[in-house]
Amino acid sequence: MQPRTLSLIIVFSPLFVSNLVYLLSASQGFIPWCIPYIDGCTTISKAARSGDSLYIFRATMIAYGVLLVWFWIYVRQWLKLLYGYTTLMSHFIFWLGVVGAIFLILYVDFLGTTGEMNRFMRHVGIFIFFIFTPLAQLLLLVQHYKMSNSLAKSNINRKILHYQLFVIVLIIFIAIISLALDITHTKSYESENIVEWNIALLMQFYFLGMVFIWKDYKYYLKIDNQTIENALKSKE
Repeated sequence: MQPRTLSLIIVFSPLFVSNLVYLLSASQGFIPWCIPYIDGCTTISKAARSGDSLYIFRATMIAYGVLLVWFWIYVRQWLKLLYGYTTLMSHFIFWLGVVGAIFLILYVDFLGTTGEMNRFMRHVGIFIFFIFTPLAQLLLLVQHYKMSNSLAKSNINRKILHYQLFVIVLIIFIAIISLALDITHTKSYESENIVEWNIALLMQFYFLGMVFIWKDYKYYLKIDNQTIENALKSKE
């Protein structure tokens, strides 16, 4: 699968499934009807684990987590292509993204289970995902801004970077408001849910920018004669 196609799937699959399971759970009477991005009447987790929604959400989001790992592998290769070598920062971004994806899978795996330990694992999983993934996105954006100064080499449209920066600023702004509400003890169930739904939405909007950045990026698995010879020698 090519990077641009992978990015498209990463953008739209979680948006589709999260809204689908909300509509399904609400239609079955498990959660109230509302616009969760504005009203915050329920959490993504509650919408996803109610009735038949659990099986749809779990299957889709585990696959999404695996695709995210694949995405960050492409990111590391992409940065290597831009710089001409693998930088320390590209490794750092890669591991931030991969760890975030793994903890998302952990969260989904424990979704719908009971017990304090299982609840703790869900909270840890989604917390790490919501921290590590935006951080990896921010650092990738910084790398793109650095490389965009050499347009002949990077061919990165700065308008797309400005769009991604706007998305990151919104995520940070919402996170600061959430933290302020928490510190002042004015956070409500609804406000916490609004934060969750909107940050999840904005994270996918960031990936949409990668669709356009990677419009001409093709990935090819290259195996040269030296690689084959080394593989044969290792078997002898």
